[in-house]
Amino acid sequence: MPKRNKVKGRRQSKLRELTGRPVSSEECQQAALILKHAHDSASSLLKAFDLARAERGSPRGTTTDMEQDLLRAMVVMAAAGLDAMAKQLIRDSLPKLVEADPSVRQGLEKFISRQIRDGSDGPELPSSRKFLARVLAAPAQQAEVIELYMQELTGGSLQSPDQLIRTASAIGVPPETFGVDLRTLKRIFGIRNKIIHELDMYLEGDRRKRNQRGKGDMISHANDLLKTAENLRDAVDKKLAEFS
Repeated sequence: MPKRNKVKGRRQSKLRELTGRPVSSEECQQAALILKHAHDSASSLLKAFDLARAERGSPRGTTTDMEQDLLRAMVVMAAAGLDAMAKQLIRDSLPKLVEADPSVRQGLEKFISRQIRDGSDGPELPSSRKFLARVLAAPAQQAEVIELYMQELTGGSLQSPDQLIRTASAIGVPPETFGVDLRTLKRIFGIRNKIIHELDMYLEGDRRKRNQRGKGDMISHANDLLKTAENLRDAVDKKLAEFS
């Protein structure tokens, strides 16, 4: 039988509503918009799943491949919303937080030290000598350094709790702010990665060759991702308000 992935005690029946709390800082406006669209898209996919089930008479038992794909897409969309929103927060809030928050400025200093010491010959960032030349030749040197730092922070997708912590720490947000424990997020990112990178395959199955995902579990996963995103946005908005 195909592998089933259930998380006991956490199954939910619907997507959580966003709090509707307006953000007070200009730097969080775009992030809030991204989160709203992510929530809307995930909700639409869940509605499509329910509609597909209703058209079959809401049967009990195994879901169809199409229905399974709608559940997978819902979680992937929620994860994409967290990813895109976190990157937007970096782009919009980091320049201000570097000036106001010592922990954020320390992160920038570590980046500069790493670039000067180690450098990089990859396509994203220049080698140490090129890094120095680019910064020293820039009309606004601090702005140039911050831009390079943002490129590093936003260059890849969020695929693990460690990457999320690194991104959030860069804007001064500790992981306990997320509202979801890191072990849960690790499991959810593992499912997200299995879907995106491996098509959620389970070749050992006798009848179906893809992991079978429960509706309640997948809603819980999407909710945790959306909750993490909203808490991250609110934490940055609160921090910016303190420095205004």
